[in-house]
Amino acid sequence: MAKTPAGFVCTEVETKAAKKYSKQYGQTIVITNDFVKMMNPALLDALKVLNKRQRDLAKWGKKEKDDFKDIMGVDGDAYIDDVFYICDMKNKNTYSPSEVETITVVEFMRKAVDRMYNIMSQLHVDANPVEVSLPDPCIPELAPVPDKKVYKYGNFVNRTFTSQYSAFVERTATWTCSPEQYKDGLEIHIGYNFCKKNPMGADSRASTLCHEVSHFYRVEPKGATWASEEDKIKSRGPWGGVGTDDLPNDQDYKQSKGSSGKNIYIEYREKLKKNHDLGVFKNAYNFELYFELTEKECLIEAE
Repeated sequence: MAKTPAGFVCTEVETKAAKKYSKQYGQTIVITNDFVKMMNPALLDALKVLNKRQRDLAKWGKKEKDDFKDIMGVDGDAYIDDVFYICDMKNKNTYSPSEVETITVVEFMRKAVDRMYNIMSQLHVDANPVEVSLPDPCIPELAPVPDKKVYKYGNFVNRTFTSQYSAFVERTATWTCSPEQYKDGLEIHIGYNFCKKNPMGADSRASTLCHEVSHFYRVEPKGATWASEEDKIKSRGPWGGVGTDDLPNDQDYKQSKGSSGKNIYIEYREKLKKNHDLGVFKNAYNFELYFELTEKECLIEAE
């Protein structure tokens, strides 16, 4: 049996599993200064991308419509059922029932991007790390980490000791966090693959952050009252994300390839777009494509 620095004891099987994991996926964890230097511009770039898309959706001229259909495979004037959840923020252990709002795709996107921007604008990077709730030090994932501890920097958890993923979130977090609590209550976990991405553009750090924020559920507070229907509609803007999934989601396909030889997630993304399937707005891998903008593209104003 092997003792860890935290005083825990791992079985021989767990120790062997950790070593095997480290060899296959492990990395040297990105240290504090480098992690902060990476995440600060990544967050700013994600905000630039979201702001650009807010402007495009507000303008919504021929160019914006054509670009949107070319990226997503669906017209903006189609109708979509947007699912959201009624949450009791005073009693957070209660079940959150779902409701459906039927709106045009362009209106759905306007509201969705506004909510994503609201979340992203409240996230921050803190150079002073805080230890997250103590994980099991015997899990293989922590094999490359000297002190077997995981730290977060503001809203970003440093998990760059593993190359199994780029990032992940707990999307139900918005069920228990109201907008004013996003700064302290939401977390985005960053893996080593995130470090290897370009700052902006296709499959970039900026688009990855947009991908992750889109996962958070859209919510509405239970028992809320409005002076008018217009106020009710407006109130939905700042609550939660979009509620996307990584499809197909019946198992973990990170290392799996489909019949085309491509990763299954990418193959499925292309299938949805080709079929003009409204599922593109449920799949985070399709949704992310709308935010794969370069720095130069973000500076172009809608004509």
